[in-house]
Amino acid sequence: MTVSMRSVTWSLQRKPFRRVKTMPEATPQFYNGQTGPTADRTYKRIAIDAWDLCCNLRGCGWNWSSSLQIPPETRPTHSTSAFVAATLTSLLAHLFWLDVLYYCVQSSAPSTIGSPTGGGIFDPSLPAAHRYSRSTVITFMSGLIIYCAFQLSHHLAALIGILVFKQHLSLWPPLFKSPWLSTSLTQFWAQRWHQLFRDSFISLGGYPLSLVAGRVGAVLGSFLISAFLHDFGLRSLGNGSDFREICGFFLMNGVGILLEHIWRRVTGCRVRGFPGWIWTAAWVVGWANLLVDAWAQKGMFGGRLLLPVSLRPSTFIEYSSLVPSLMIPFKR
Repeated sequence: MTVSMRSVTWSLQRKPFRRVKTMPEATPQFYNGQTGPTADRTYKRIAIDAWDLCCNLRGCGWNWSSSLQIPPETRPTHSTSAFVAATLTSLLAHLFWLDVLYYCVQSSAPSTIGSPTGGGIFDPSLPAAHRYSRSTVITFMSGLIIYCAFQLSHHLAALIGILVFKQHLSLWPPLFKSPWLSTSLTQFWAQRWHQLFRDSFISLGGYPLSLVAGRVGAVLGSFLISAFLHDFGLRSLGNGSDFREICGFFLMNGVGILLEHIWRRVTGCRVRGFPGWIWTAAWVVGWANLLVDAWAQKGMFGGRLLLPVSLRPSTFIEYSSLVPSLMIPFKR
């Protein structure tokens, strides 16, 4: 679907895409046709560029993703081996936490949420306070699952790109910028959360609707396309989807960003600091209950991830009874 979205966007481009020099020490193979010799534009180079355009979601090393927010690099870049070692260590750590968190969500209701048939995170038989505290804890852990899954995939792709295809380290910058430190919704979505689909969301939703409704259309249009993408992904499980809940989460985050814009115009101050952190966490996690409920009902948490059961870290933790005892208040 991402390739389809890009095909629509790229069909309206007026200038060709070019590779750019990403770091002073970047090798000549990552220069574009303007800064490198024309002899470098071989059929092999063109084929590699075409493949990279399909897979390079953020546009790192290209001129087509303007105003892209790239988190600062925290891994060592003085040598490829050090960078690869740090990436591999992070991959294994995120794999561990992904499995543990996934197990915790499955343990909250093994016969419903933790099964392929699925089940909602809202239990109507529980008192309201218990019901929504339980759903919020499940939602929070689900957000961490998504974070770990993206990190894991990004690290794996980086290792393949660097070790197999000999890509430069600068083409694999960090994916996130500590999203849990966000002090506003604008900061969370524009800087700290991953920007993998930013260009497509803006090009297909934000820009067209901005011509009709200005800033409101730009913000809500971008989140609407995001809702369609996530709805499409959920339908790939084969159990259908719930577009109302998915769309509700993303559009309400757009509404929250517009509210921040109004706050700034009225008060002259940005949303920030500890109050901004509370606001951001409450708004994102609160509305994410809708999104996670849609996922849970369609069996998204009923799988076994990448590892056999005997090798899952959660299998060993289960015997210690630590995780099961922590999940007792949220089990049903």
